[in-house]
Amino acid sequence: MEYIEEFVKPSKIHESLFVGYLWSTPPLYEKYRNHEITKDTFTEGIWWYFYYIGKEMYENSIRTFDDTTTYSFLTSRPVEVGRKSYFDYYNQYGGYNSIEEVKEECQKDKGNDEYHFSEIQKYESLRKFQSESLVDVSNKELVTKLTKMTLKQMQSFFQFKTSQIFSHINCGEVVEYDLLDNLDTAIDKMNQGEAMGLPLHDSPRLSKKIKGWRRGELIYLILSSGIGKSSIFMEKFILALLENNEKGMVYANEENVWKTRNLTLATIASKVLNKPINREKLIEGNFDEKTIERLNAAKEWLEQKPKDIIKFYDLKKYRAEDVISRIQMMRPLGYGYAGLDTFKASSSSEMARWEAFSNDAQAIFDCIKPEANNVGMLATVQLKIGKEYRYLDMSAIGKSLEIVEVASTVLMGRLLFADEYPGKKEELFCYNWEKSDFDGKWHKKEYKLDPDKTYLIIFICKNRSGDTSEQIIYEVNYGINSFREVCYSQMGKKSNSQF
Repeated sequence: MEYIEEFVKPSKIHESLFVGYLWSTPPLYEKYRNHEITKDTFTEGIWWYFYYIGKEMYENSIRTFDDTTTYSFLTSRPVEVGRKSYFDYYNQYGGYNSIEEVKEECQKDKGNDEYHFSEIQKYESLRKFQSESLVDVSNKELVTKLTKMTLKQMQSFFQFKTSQIFSHINCGEVVEYDLLDNLDTAIDKMNQGEAMGLPLHDSPRLSKKIKGWRRGELIYLILSSGIGKSSIFMEKFILALLENNEKGMVYANEENVWKTRNLTLATIASKVLNKPINREKLIEGNFDEKTIERLNAAKEWLEQKPKDIIKFYDLKKYRAEDVISRIQMMRPLGYGYAGLDTFKASSSSEMARWEAFSNDAQAIFDCIKPEANNVGMLATVQLKIGKEYRYLDMSAIGKSLEIVEVASTVLMGRLLFADEYPGKKEELFCYNWEKSDFDGKWHKKEYKLDPDKTYLIIFICKNRSGDTSEQIIYEVNYGINSFREVCYSQMGKKSNSQF
């Protein structure tokens, strides 16, 4: 396609300088490793060629890009029959003299690689808009306006325009009803359980308390480091999506896709197929036949689901705005649930951490609430160090307390302390509700904890759908990534004074 000059010519200087920076400082290739840089990113073949050759040299452990090293690398490359060699292109593009000239320019223009790359991306985006006929290139005033914007300004401009175009949908209407009309329909809707969200895996008590994982609402899961935020998220929430065939998104900034795939297979084997796999074996490798059989059984179970049922996003440089933009993009495709593991203040923010944290929480809620994208959101959060009291409440969040204002549900958890087990000084009274045959009422039936097992106590610190007075106890088996819901407990806040 022939692009207008305004979307091509200005990009050329930025392309040459960007490549000059990469060749001057090869470790910059690591910085841009996760960016999608293709031939279409460049308007001139010469800079795509030198970008690509530099990338190949860097990936072959070459860290000094001088004339001799480049010559040796190019001459060592195999030549394909009927195609020009790398070295032929090298000569065509002026050899090392061409790259040396831009390297010299970069000496006068130090530290601006991000600016030049941002400009390259801006013009690449504009060309994509033109190719999709989404920009009126005959409107010279608009073209000039767009080319004068930064990449960020242009992104905000198009997002605003898109929102503005669709602003008439589900907005701006005033509909009059008679409040007391259609009461039979109201009862029928309630009876159908319309208010219930997605039931969490193997957690009937918690699902009943918080009314499940509901669209348009934000849930926080707040635990100390090492307790198992990612594991609980996987078992309770991701399995809920898979079991109910609901599309979901996972945004991760601490776990990569391979670790998450491994955890998914192990969790399915243990919790769905009742064929537990020890996590240590997964780390060690060299599986025995039994382990291979169980992993394959989990794989076969998962292969019955659509391959794209859960999208995984590895946030190499965490920014809340990246999460928001992806949710907006994927929601029209049917992705109604999202998990963020772990939620924290955006790394690019210059304001105070707690203030950035609160602003991000508001921005995420504005994106997922019912009148926006209506997405059910679960965000794991790190419990503030030194705040693991007996009784957990909002004070454990520290200065970032404002983040919970937009949440419908806040869950906090910790492992049981040694003195809370049976026979100890602070023994917890644990129970389940049982209906009496004698009087027809519900009574507490004591549940005895096993001193040899590990337990996690979940506090429901905020719950717009029910009460917060009871805690829920989980029997934990980290070896097979299992959190089995076993009983209730009821601890008063005064307990902290005894700690």
